[in-house]
Amino acid sequence: MNPGELRERVVIQSPSEAVNSLGETVLSWGTFAERWASVEGVSAREALAAGQMDVTISHKVKMRYLDGLTQKMRILWRGRTLEIVSLLEHMNRSVHELVCQETL
Repeated sequence: MNPGELRERVVIQSPSEAVNSLGETVLSWGTFAERWASVEGVSAREALAAGQMDVTISHKVKMRYLDGLTQKMRILWRGRTLEIVSLLEHMNRSVHELVCQETL
């Protein structure tokens, strides 16, 4: 992997469940790691569903391998939240390639 391609700073967050004062289970997100990555837009799709505009944007994120990274995590990038759809390992586990989805 060419280190010059890793120009974007991303935050990887992992989910955790907590119980609030009412006894309800609440999902919260905490920082798992911060990494330099390459982020590029792959596609954008607009669909008209139930009278509302639903926009789905896909991104491909490449970064150095990160032990413990799972599809349940998400990426924060430039104030946007990217949900991990697919997690691939390349180059003998030295590079992670993530296909992510952002829904607006």
